[in-house]
Amino acid sequence: MTKTFGLNRSLGGAIGIIALVAVLGSGAVLASLGQLQTAIDARGRSNLIIRALDAFRASMLNQETGLRGYLLTGREDSLEPYRIGKPAFEDASERLRALIDDPMRQRWLAEAEKAARAWQAEVGEPAMRGMANPATRAEAVRIEGSGTGKAYFDAFRTKLQAIQDEEERLRETNGERLAQARRQAGIVSWVGTLLTLVICAGIGIAIRRRIVAPLLRLAEAMRRLTRRDFATEVPGTGQRDEVGAMARAVQVFKERLIELDRTSLLRATADTLPAMVGYVDAQRRVGFLNNEFERWFDLQVEDVSQVDGRPLTQVFASQPFPGTGRELETAFAGTETRFEYRLARRGSDRRMVEGFYRPHLDADGTVLGVVTLLTDITERKALERRLALHARDLRRTNEELEQFAYVASHDLKAPLRGIENLVTWIEEDLEEVLTEDTRTNMGLLKSRVRRLESLLDDLLAYSRAGRGDVATEPVDTKALFEELAGLVSPPEGFCIVAGDGLPTLDAAKAPLTQTFQNLIGNAIKHHDHPADGHVFVDAKTSDGMVEFTVTDDGPGVPEQFRERVFGMFQTLKPRDEVEGSGMGLAIVKKLVERQGGKVWLSEGRNGRGLSVHFTWPNPTKELADGTDREPAAGR
Repeated sequence: MTKTFGLNRSLGGAIGIIALVAVLGSGAVLASLGQLQTAIDARGRSNLIIRALDAFRASMLNQETGLRGYLLTGREDSLEPYRIGKPAFEDASERLRALIDDPMRQRWLAEAEKAARAWQAEVGEPAMRGMANPATRAEAVRIEGSGTGKAYFDAFRTKLQAIQDEEERLRETNGERLAQARRQAGIVSWVGTLLTLVICAGIGIAIRRRIVAPLLRLAEAMRRLTRRDFATEVPGTGQRDEVGAMARAVQVFKERLIELDRTSLLRATADTLPAMVGYVDAQRRVGFLNNEFERWFDLQVEDVSQVDGRPLTQVFASQPFPGTGRELETAFAGTETRFEYRLARRGSDRRMVEGFYRPHLDADGTVLGVVTLLTDITERKALERRLALHARDLRRTNEELEQFAYVASHDLKAPLRGIENLVTWIEEDLEEVLTEDTRTNMGLLKSRVRRLESLLDDLLAYSRAGRGDVATEPVDTKALFEELAGLVSPPEGFCIVAGDGLPTLDAAKAPLTQTFQNLIGNAIKHHDHPADGHVFVDAKTSDGMVEFTVTDDGPGVPEQFRERVFGMFQTLKPRDEVEGSGMGLAIVKKLVERQGGKVWLSEGRNGRGLSVHFTWPNPTKELADGTDREPAAGR
């Protein structure tokens, strides 16, 4: 079974790839955004810490400024910055402790807070209390100017500056991370977008190549098929997906369309035949009937044209289908059947019908159905009867003619022999008194008697030509010709040659022997230079026939007489010059045509002499070639 790759799977895979890319891209973007947010949060935290450090520092400076103003002026309102800075200090300190999370800066913050609180406890608060009492104001000024407060403030500023420097460094680092995170997020976003576009473009190209383009080609093929352009090749039948399945469906449609056209052509052709042509499938359902059935059976035209698939017994309910029993079943068994059947034609009398049932086999030899052919042979049977009567009359006439020729030949020969004997006796009895003229006339009389005897023999031979034994046997024509060359006793110096091309064929030997004998005898008898005459015979094989050619170098036969010489008693020279009845070529023609061949004459070699051609069946050659042809007609 062919493995297929469906479009659903392909499209599902493509959508899966897009989804995977989207998920991975989204993950990468989210990761980049997370890094970006972390960098932003870290930078914001650094900004909060730096602002808290500024507030922390400012709260201490406000306290120092308020204390010094109060010490210089002694007015209570000068302590306003101090009073504001003290709670601001507490607030900034608390915020810094919440924002700073690493141990080193926490330690620095604790030391800075410790120094600040020491300044408040040892400098700020005592100085404020001293300034409240006039007696101790000098002591308060001394405490502030003793340098203790400056030492605490310097320690506070140092620790606070260390924290701020570290935080500035972290903010710069976080700024770089923030810029990198932004760049990374942009790159991931662009790469994801480009990759998605590339995948979508690839899927679009694949869809166009695997779906759109094949469908367009299939649509064009369908348009051509609807115009009956059956030379159109259906594209994509080898494609292993839904489009390929559709293409194979179109191929089936094409084959069904061709079959439909052939069926239409078959019906148009069969409806012109003067015979009933039908088809019955293996389920005994009618597959086809031509219109001739409508003229014979009780059927309408629509019944004949729309009969496909109906049971045979239903279609021919009123009158059974010829040969429904034995003959049709014999055909369904795989054997051709031919039979004769008397069938009543609708509105007419019974007529003789010949049925021919041929089984329709598939490649495995299974019978798919039976082709039926029913032909009206009433006139043919009548003609056959008339021909049989004529043949019988002809055979009787031929027999009577043969009997007449035999009787005439036999009965006439007896008085001829008596005349010849009487002439001989007269010559013997009156030998001394016969004159020379009388002797010549007596010789002429005997020669005429012998000529008449020869004529009667040839007439009898002509009537019997081809009527002898028709049994065939292998005949070596070269050996036969050489044997005849010795039997005819040619004159001294006369040369008879058999060619190397003479074959061995399966034939009736007697008529072939008589044909060769007559032709050799004619060539010798009519030669004008018998002392150095030549006869040559050769043969060639073509289409189950052997063409023999007997050629001599004698005087030949003028072209205008070449048809005439095949008639009975036809000679070109007076019989006083050449003894003969003129029956030789007539007998040859009858013998050859009895075998299904032809005989004709042509000019000999080098413009002299005569070539006699005749064809003879060669059934051995036909079997060897595997052919089944009619005998060749010659030239």
